[in-house]
Amino acid sequence: MSLIELAGSLNEQSKEEIIKKFLELYEENEKLKKKLRRYENPHTPPNKDERKSRTNFVSQTGLGVGKQTGYKGATREQKEPTDFVNCFDSVCSQCSKHNNPKGIKQKIYEEISDPQPTKIIKVQWGVYDCKCGHHWESKPVEVPDKGLFGKNMQTQITLLRFDDRLPLRKTISAIERQYKTTLTSKAVYDVTKRVADKATPEYEKIKHKIRRATNLHIDETKIKIQGVTYWLWIFRSKKNVFFVIHKKRNRTVLDEILGYKYRGIIICDGMSAYEEYTKYLQRCWAHILRETKEMAEKHEDAKPMHQWMKDLFAVVKSASVKDPPDKRQRKYDKCIAEMKQLIQMYSSYNHLSTVITTIKNGLDFWFTRIIHPQIEPTNNNGERSLREMVVMKRIMGTLRNQDGADILAKMMTLISTWRLNGQNPFYSLKALI
Repeated sequence: MSLIELAGSLNEQSKEEIIKKFLELYEENEKLKKKLRRYENPHTPPNKDERKSRTNFVSQTGLGVGKQTGYKGATREQKEPTDFVNCFDSVCSQCSKHNNPKGIKQKIYEEISDPQPTKIIKVQWGVYDCKCGHHWESKPVEVPDKGLFGKNMQTQITLLRFDDRLPLRKTISAIERQYKTTLTSKAVYDVTKRVADKATPEYEKIKHKIRRATNLHIDETKIKIQGVTYWLWIFRSKKNVFFVIHKKRNRTVLDEILGYKYRGIIICDGMSAYEEYTKYLQRCWAHILRETKEMAEKHEDAKPMHQWMKDLFAVVKSASVKDPPDKRQRKYDKCIAEMKQLIQMYSSYNHLSTVITTIKNGLDFWFTRIIHPQIEPTNNNGERSLREMVVMKRIMGTLRNQDGADILAKMMTLISTWRLNGQNPFYSLKALI
C-alpha cells in the first residue's frame, strides 16, 4: 500500500480507531525488535552475524568468497605405494592380435578398505592359585572388563558420538555401514556410559591441572536437561580444557571447580560472579568493542567513543613481557585515567548509559593484561573451545538426564584436551578403557 492510499484509508477512520491501530502496530514492532535482538546484538560473534552475509561481501568488494587471487595452493605430499596393480591387456579387441605397449602410464592414489565385518572373538584364559597364596588370571589386556564390545568398538562408538557429534541414529548407521553389525540406542548409551566411567580418573586429573593454571579462560552457556535450563561451563588453560554442566550460574560453580583459594588470573565476561570470586580478572575486550561498535552504528555522537575504546585496546595489545614492570605500571595508570575521562565525558548521554555502565563496572579489570602481558585481552580462546559444544547442544536439543550430562562433559573434556595437545583421540581413549 502506498503512502497516498494509506493516508486515504486513515481519513475514513475515527481518531480512536487510528490510535488503537497505532498501539497495535507499536506493540507488534516492539515484539519483532526483541526477537531480532536474539540474532543481531553486540554479543553475537562476527562469524555468526547474519547482517554480514556472503552476498554483501561480494557486492561491496567485488571479490569472490574463497581463496585470494594469485594463491598458489598446496598439494598433499605424495606417499609411498603399499599395494601394486599391473594391468597389461595386450590382445586387440578388434583383431585378437598380441601387441607390445608403446608406452606405460601410471597413477598413485589413496583408497580405503571395503567395509569390514566385526570380528567375533572367543577368548579363554586361566585362573590360578599358587601354593604361596598368590591368585591371578592370565586374561589378555585387550579383553573388555564388561559388555559385549571390544575396546576398539567402544572407542569408535564414543568418538562418533562426541568427536564427530553424531546423533544416536547416525551413530548406529555409521557403525552398521562400516562394520556390518547392528546396534540399539540403549547399546550406544551403555557403551558411552561405561567409557565415561573409565575416563573419570583422567577427568579429575584435568580438573586438578585447571586449578593449578596461572590463567584461565572461563565462559558459560545455557543447556537443557529434560527441558530445564542448566549451565554448561568451560575452563580453559594453555594445555587443558575442562567442561562441567551445573544447575547454577554463580560463584558456587567457581568454588567447586577451582576451590576457594585460586590465585590465577581469569579472563571472562562481565558476570558478577567472577568479581565476587576474585579480583584477578581480565575483562574480555571483544564484548565491549562489539557493544560500542553497535552504539556507533546507531548514534553519530558515539563514534568518537568507539574509536577511543579501540585506541585503548591497541595499548592493551601492545603490552609486552619485555617491557620493565615500572613502564607497564605507568602505562596502566595512564589507561585507567583515560578510561575515567571517557566515562565522565559520556555519562551525560542517556542513550549510551548502558554501555557506559558496563565500562564503569569493569574499570578495574580492563587493563590487567598491561601488568600481566602473558595473558590474552579477550576471551576468544574460551569461546572457540565452547563452540563445538554449542553445535552439539543444538543437535541434541535437550539432554535426557544428569547421567547423560556427565557423560557429555567428561568425554568432551578429554577429547578437547587431547586435540589441544596434538594427541590422537582414538589411541588416547583406547588406552583408558
